[in-house]
Amino acid sequence: MRSDRRDLYGKAFVIVDIWHVLRTVGSCWISLSFALALIGIALLWLLAGDFLPPGWPWWWAGMSLVLAMPFAWKVWHAQAAGIHIDPRSATLSFSADDLETSLHGVLTFQRFFDHARRISVAIADIDRLDNDNIWFGKGASRRRGFALNLTGDFGSYQLMFSHKQKRDECRTLITRVMLQQRGKAPARDSNIAFPY
Repeated sequence: MRSDRRDLYGKAFVIVDIWHVLRTVGSCWISLSFALALIGIALLWLLAGDFLPPGWPWWWAGMSLVLAMPFAWKVWHAQAAGIHIDPRSATLSFSADDLETSLHGVLTFQRFFDHARRISVAIADIDRLDNDNIWFGKGASRRRGFALNLTGDFGSYQLMFSHKQKRDECRTLITRVMLQQRGKAPARDSNIAFPY
């Protein structure tokens, strides 16, 4: 199985960071459930507060978890498919952890809902690959995430990883396919490629 993944002239490479997938699915599910619970409780309380049975907020909070499951399932399918690097079609497909690019994107929670869709770009369109480190949380729960920033004619995307090893594996495979397709490696900014 592993030799198939390494065959540049055979099957496509697949890189799956299962810990990042589980974290993303879990955070999307809990976030949407929390939002549904807050909105639902506020609306029900305003519209029919006196007529609702005791303990109804807990019932609605449980229902919110159930209502958020279809979206969590879509996120699972998009994220668990991993990062596909196909040497034959010279394409890279992934589910990106990207930043909002407009006010409309911020107001419509584009970054949040983009977790449930996949993006495909031509490897020939990638001009830069930059390593990046991102810190999440504060205090004892603070942890580091590892990112790979793609820049090219398509704009820019950010691929997130829970381990440096997965990020470096992905970067190496993309570079190898680019060398095969274009005869040159992508540009790299040494100021962004942190040593740790």
